[in-house]
Amino acid sequence: MNGSARPILLILLDGLGDRQAPDLGGLTPLEAAHTPVLDALAAAGTTGLVWPLGPGRAPSSPLAHAVLFGFEPHEFPGRGLLEAYGEGLEPAAGDVVCRASFLRAVNREGVLWVAERPDPREGPAANADADLDAEIDGVMCTFTHTGAKQGILTLTPLGGTLSHEVTDADPLSEDAPVRRVLPLAEAADPAAAARTAHILNAWMLLARERSAGCELDTAVVKWSGSRAPLATFTQRTGLRGATLSTGPLYAGLARALGLTHIDAGDDRDGFSERIAAGIALLDGGNTDFVHVHTKWPDQASHRKSPSRKREVIETLDAAIAPHLERLLSGDLVVAVTGDHATPSSGPLYHSGEAVPVLLAGGAAGRDDVSVFGERDCLRGALGHIAGRDLMPLMLNAADRAAFLAERYTAEPCLGTPRSEDVVPLGTTQDDGPGQIAPRNA
Repeated sequence: MNGSARPILLILLDGLGDRQAPDLGGLTPLEAAHTPVLDALAAAGTTGLVWPLGPGRAPSSPLAHAVLFGFEPHEFPGRGLLEAYGEGLEPAAGDVVCRASFLRAVNREGVLWVAERPDPREGPAANADADLDAEIDGVMCTFTHTGAKQGILTLTPLGGTLSHEVTDADPLSEDAPVRRVLPLAEAADPAAAARTAHILNAWMLLARERSAGCELDTAVVKWSGSRAPLATFTQRTGLRGATLSTGPLYAGLARALGLTHIDAGDDRDGFSERIAAGIALLDGGNTDFVHVHTKWPDQASHRKSPSRKREVIETLDAAIAPHLERLLSGDLVVAVTGDHATPSSGPLYHSGEAVPVLLAGGAAGRDDVSVFGERDCLRGALGHIAGRDLMPLMLNAADRAAFLAERYTAEPCLGTPRSEDVVPLGTTQDDGPGQIAPRNA
């Protein structure tokens, strides 16, 4: 590693992007917010807009995060695996895992319709005493209640194979039919996907039978995932990374990618403390990349209140203020963006607008933009970038970009690895498999 290489701090404001709101005079919540700190960072660096997956595509948070961290969409193992890891479970290779949530459904002419769908993450436990484990057609179905109104369903084949490439059953709204689980048309193993879909549909009907008499009498599944060989974050980027975030999803993402996970509060004081802790990690010398995350903008968007989202953004801007001098010092690379757009008005859950991004410090340079907002960042030097381009841009600004004319790592690596992470040639030849770091599995 060269002596000018700098550490990288990625501040990710979940669901930051939005649409122009009539209630805010035609501005987005970010444009309408008073953000002197974010504006100062934008003025000190270069700006642009990022499409996490591509124009008009509305990604989930975990998939968008994986792409921003340098991974390709086809490598994503499915959110169910991340949720299971985050809840402390360790599914075996070959298992399929998914989230299962409780709701109340009614039978309308042979079709289950959602009559009541409470937030599965909140409130008292539902159906905690119901026995939902069963063997169905050669597959062991094990339900682990993880609190409130949800749990993890693990499918373990007693013979043959399964596939996580299936659709979701949860319609995410009331007065809508529960979806039949279907195999994905593009599934790599159509027979295994069809078998998995059959088992999940059968389990949901069985769970409904066993939950008869409960206030929430139906369990629906979503976000199937399974283990697969996957490069670690260090193998992919050359960086030793950490994430300061909250919740099982982000703990599971860290586990899947080989990041250190540090849980911390997500109120205003907690967010400021996360930034301070992230800077301290980078200053310690053993961590090259820190992801500081907050869910606040996304949560405000889901309330469908543009003014509330504007207020949240202003609160987060103020929380960054105590660290502004250090963030402007130039001795670390700072990136600020969101993982996707979450519209604070209209019917969509996530949407496909591009999200503002700024990059400051190191060799990032400067452009003429001094306001951090959608239309201002449109004029920035970065232009429109894809989510997969953010990690290379951060690495380049940090003087860590890999020289693609040379190859020193077994895994394709976007950055220059630490010297201690490169396999040296010893005086005695040893070409055994132990010389190559294994992928996560």
